Amino acid sequence: MPQVSARISQELYNKCIQNYGNITIAINTGLDELFKQSENKMNSSENRMNSNENGNGGLKAIIEEKDARIEDFKKQTYSLDNQLRTKDDQIEKLNENMHKQAVHIQTLIQEISQLNVKLIPENTENKKPWWKFW
Repeated sequence: MPQVSARISQELYNKCIQNYGNITIAINTGLDELFKQSENKMNSSENRMNSNENGNGGLKAIIEEKDARIEDFKKQTYSLDNQLRTKDDQIEKLNENMHKQAVHIQTLIQEISQLNVKLIPENTENKKPWWKFW
């Protein structure tokens, strides 16, 4: 009998031991289920191919389904494009507002500096230089 070696997470190992009691039983059960699923998929694809061979009705249905999906994708793309345009407009408006605010703040700073110049009294006294103290 061949031997299998694999690395799995501790969590997965604990689940296998808890549910199956032995890792060998868990691996065998999992592989059996995997092959059953792949056989079911193969059988369903063979059934579709057989139904297509029996008439073009199946092929037409597949084409119609494909066309419907393409239309759905087009609608989704159109919707996303509209959302992007809306966001671009919002970002543009925010940038304009930010620019206006920056200009307004700059104007306020200039006005404040002019007021400060008016409020600071001019030094009308003649002060002597510090080295002429007598």
